[in-house]
Amino acid sequence: MIPLPTKGQSTNLLKFIAQLQGQIVQLQEQVVRLRELNVQQQARIEVLENEIIRLKKLNPKPNIKPSTKPPDDNDPDGSPPSSDGNAETEAPEDGESYSRKSEVERPDDTTRRQRSQPDSPPVSEEHCLSPDDIPEGSVRHGRESFTVQEFEIKAKSVRYWLEQWLTPEGKTISGRPPDSLHGHHFGSQLQAFILLQHYGCAVTQPQLLELLWDAGVSISAGELSNLLTKGHDDFHTEKDELLATGIRCSHYLQTDDTGARHKGQNGYCTVVVNELFTWFGTTGSKSRENFLTLLHRPWPVYVLNRHGLDYLEKHGLSKKWLRLLEQYSEVHFLSLKAWEDFMDDIGFKERPGLRRSISEGMLYGSLMHHGFDRHMVTFSDGASPDIS
Repeated sequence: MIPLPTKGQSTNLLKFIAQLQGQIVQLQEQVVRLRELNVQQQARIEVLENEIIRLKKLNPKPNIKPSTKPPDDNDPDGSPPSSDGNAETEAPEDGESYSRKSEVERPDDTTRRQRSQPDSPPVSEEHCLSPDDIPEGSVRHGRESFTVQEFEIKAKSVRYWLEQWLTPEGKTISGRPPDSLHGHHFGSQLQAFILLQHYGCAVTQPQLLELLWDAGVSISAGELSNLLTKGHDDFHTEKDELLATGIRCSHYLQTDDTGARHKGQNGYCTVVVNELFTWFGTTGSKSRENFLTLLHRPWPVYVLNRHGLDYLEKHGLSKKWLRLLEQYSEVHFLSLKAWEDFMDDIGFKERPGLRRSISEGMLYGSLMHHGFDRHMVTFSDGASPDIS
């Protein structure tokens, strides 16, 4: 049995309880102050986050409006509830009924159209199927159409006989395979299928090789690699024409690059883009000279002119070298190699830094010669080179 406390002990216990109650009140007040401070800090953090997003030009936090309950069919007025909880919604000035569909922008000529389903191919094969177990005495009573689309992948070989003729001079001339073969022993449709699967559908070479073998195509891994990487001059020409056309139609360019190592060597992929076009170029260098060379790729002729000399003077090239280069102003070089040989001939073979700076000036002036707008604005992340 627990003994009862004495009168002195009871007094001390009451004092202790009173102290605890006072401490509890103080702690509660402290918790309230901390909660208020936490709310203030959260608001401050949100303001700073929005400021960081604005300075870095990132996408702002989406302003997602709360969902609203659709109008009830049993509601006599049929008006949708407003966002503040009221049942009435402000009506449009023209008196038309409120409709959320009216807020949606309707497509026009600038809207990208979704690709529609193509029509069914024409019927090239027909079969007549009779029912199983036709009872004796039955009479034919018409027929019903049931159309099926089929897809067939089948390998075939085409042999071209190249006739040989002997001229009166004793020279033998032979026929030539179609130009569409591009020197390969594989048809144009097969080449197009291989390019589409690898570049358009991201099918790897080993998987594509297995697919072709399953279809009965006799092709080696080396031949497949050659089909994918060689003999595509027409594609490269078209890509360079895209860059030239995009530059002529643009008021600004945006550029960026990324790098990676391949077989122990650094490689860089540069993109030139705006709302009209996108162009990629892969090289082994990352510099302003390389960027200007990529922009100049559509034009094979290089020109040293006044624009280039002014560029070099602006960037601090000494007058000694400017006077030397002015002697060759308006000289046209039919290739970049011809320009490199010219630089060797006039004494810049052992001056790599000076050689690079002069090449930048020549490329800049040559771009102006070919119609590049010198007021073109180029945007980059600061690490990527620009034209200025």
